[in-house]
Amino acid sequence: MKLRGEFAGQVLPFRRRMSRMDFLRLGGAGLAGATLLGTAACGSVFQGGQQGGGGGDHKSIAFNLDDTIRDLDSTTTTDSVSSDVLLNVMSGLYRLDADTQPVPDLARDVQISPDKLTYTFTLRDGIKWSNGDPVTSQDFKYAWLRALDPKTAGQYAYIITSFVKGATEFNSGKGSADDVAIDAPDDKTLKVTLVAPSPFWLGLAAFFTYLPQQRTFVETQGDNYAQSADALLYNGPYLLTEFDPTKGVTMVKNEDYWDADNVSIQKVEGRIVKELDTAVNLYESGELDVQGIDGEYVDEYKNSPEYHTITFFATFYMVGNQELDVFKDLNIRRAIQIGYDRDALVNKILKNGSPAATGLIPDGIDGPGNQTFREAQGPTQPDFDPKKARELFQKGIQEIGSNPTIELLSYDDSTSRDIATFLQSQFKDNLGAKVNIKVQPFDRKLELEENGDFQLSWQAWIADYNDPMTFMELFETDNAFNTYKYSNERYDELVSGARDELDEDRRMNMMLEAERVLISEDAGCAPMFFQGAARLQKPFIIRFVWQPYGGGRDVSLWRVKG
Repeated sequence: MKLRGEFAGQVLPFRRRMSRMDFLRLGGAGLAGATLLGTAACGSVFQGGQQGGGGGDHKSIAFNLDDTIRDLDSTTTTDSVSSDVLLNVMSGLYRLDADTQPVPDLARDVQISPDKLTYTFTLRDGIKWSNGDPVTSQDFKYAWLRALDPKTAGQYAYIITSFVKGATEFNSGKGSADDVAIDAPDDKTLKVTLVAPSPFWLGLAAFFTYLPQQRTFVETQGDNYAQSADALLYNGPYLLTEFDPTKGVTMVKNEDYWDADNVSIQKVEGRIVKELDTAVNLYESGELDVQGIDGEYVDEYKNSPEYHTITFFATFYMVGNQELDVFKDLNIRRAIQIGYDRDALVNKILKNGSPAATGLIPDGIDGPGNQTFREAQGPTQPDFDPKKARELFQKGIQEIGSNPTIELLSYDDSTSRDIATFLQSQFKDNLGAKVNIKVQPFDRKLELEENGDFQLSWQAWIADYNDPMTFMELFETDNAFNTYKYSNERYDELVSGARDELDEDRRMNMMLEAERVLISEDAGCAPMFFQGAARLQKPFIIRFVWQPYGGGRDVSLWRVKG
C-alpha cells in the first residue's frame, strides 16, 4: 500500500501502497494533515477522555493519524491513513490478529479445495450493518466486483485481479462480471476460485479492498458515498461518529460487532497533526496517548519507559519519471542511486531505527525455504560512491545534451522537508546536479504521482501481504502504480512467471532475479530505507498493535490497564 510520508515519528504516510504503501502508518506521526489542533476546543473530534486522550478510566484513547484522510471508499482507497480508519470501522471475512496471522472475522470458517484454488467461506450468524441489515455474502461479491468494474475501479483493482479467476478480464473490459469466479449461492456462503495456488491469499481476505459494501446503500448515496460519517455503513469494531478529512475522526465501540466482548477501548480519537513539535506537546499534555518521534526527540526520550520502536514490511525508494529524457538515461539513474549517503540519512536525519535499504524487498519478508528474501538475495542496492556517482552523472548529462534542473517532489511534514533538503544538498555536492524541491500535502503528492505529473519523487510502499510479489508487481509495465513508466520485458516475464508458477523454489528464484534486474541492472528505483519507527506510548497501554503489513493500527486489538 502506498505509505503516507511517514518517517520516523512522523511516520511518513505511505501511499498504501505504503498500498496497504503507506506503511507507513508507522510508529507515530506522519504527514499529518492539520496545522494546529490548538488546545481541546476544536469540536468533539478533539475532545479527549477524562484525562487527556486516554482518560482516567482508560476507556478512550487518542493517537495521531498523521495526515489527511483521503478516501474512505474501500474499493478505491490506496493510502495507509484512510485504511487505518477503515479497518477499525469495517470488517471483512478475515482479520489479522495481534501476531499478524489471519483469523476468521465475519467468516465463521473456510473450506479450501485440495488443489488450493477454491475457497468456500461461511459467514457467521447475526452479523449486521450499522443500519440493522444483515451482512450477506452478496455484500462481498458486490464490493469486489465494484472494485474491479472499469467504471468504478481504483488503483487497487490489481489486488483482486492478481488472484481471482476471471477478474483480470472483467477489469480490462475484455470480460463480464459473470466471468469472475466469485459466487454467492446463498446469504451465508461465498465461493472464490483463484487463478493459481497462493498460500498467503487468506491474509488478503483481511485487506481493505476485500471489505464488503451494501449495494442499496452505496447506490442510494451516489457521489456522496463515504464523504461523511453518515454516508457509510459500518460492521466492524467501531462506529465512525465524527469525520473531518483534515482534522480527524472519532470512533465509538460498536456494541453490535460480533466480537464486541473482546474490544476493550470504548472510544478512539484519530487526530491529524502535521508538525512534530506540536504533536509531542500534545502527547506531553495528555491529549495524545501514542505519538511517533524522530530526530532530536529520539535522543531526548530513548531512555524513557514510554519509548518504543517498531519495524514494518515497508520500503521508501526514489523513482524518476522515465518519460523524461533525464531519467530515461541509465547513467543518470545509476548516479541518483549511489549519489547520496543512505547511512547518514537514517542515522542523522531519521534517527528512528530505520535501516538503510539494501534492496527493494524489506527485511522480514518471506523468501525461499526458511530464509527471508533479503537473507537469500543479499544486497542489490549499490553502496554510496560519490566519486563514481559524479562520473556517471556527468556522462549522463553529456548523453542527453544538458544538465536540467530536476524537481524533487516531497511530502510537506517537517521530517520530509529535512529529507528533501538533505537529498538536494547531496545531489548538488556529489553529482553536480541542480535540484529544486516541490513540497506538497500528502493527498496532492499522491495525485501528482498517480497522474505521472512529477520528475523525481521518493515514495513508500508497505506490504499488502507477506510475500515479495507485493513489491515486485509495482514495477510491471502495466501496473496501475507504475506511473514512473519503468519497463523491462525480462522483468515482466519474471514477475508474471512467478505469479503463475506452482513450484515454490522456481517461483522464488524468479523474484530474486527480478529484483536484480530492477535494482542492480536497470537502476529502476533507488531504495532508500526500510521503515522503522520510534514512538511514545502512555504506560496504561499494555498491548499496542501496528501490523508490519496490511492491517494497520487495529485498535480493537489494543489493551489498556483497568
